Amino acid sequence: MEIKINDKSVTVPEGTTLQGALNLNGIAPDGIATGLNGNVVPMIERDTTELHEGDSIIIIKPFYGG
Repeated sequence: MEIKINDKSVTVPEGTTLQGALNLNGIAPDGIATGLNGNVVPMIERDTTELHEGDSIIIIKPFYGG
């Protein structure tokens, strides 16, 4: 099925979870925030949040500076 990760189209198998999509795309799960279709998904819910055709994931990485 087709989903988007940070506006990039990717294909993942049916039944893939949010964490599964991160793994398939080489995205380290620590130190990031995730959103699915505009809603924040806490780290503890990534393994149980199943994706559907057309879902949009956003990955936010913190940055430091001043």
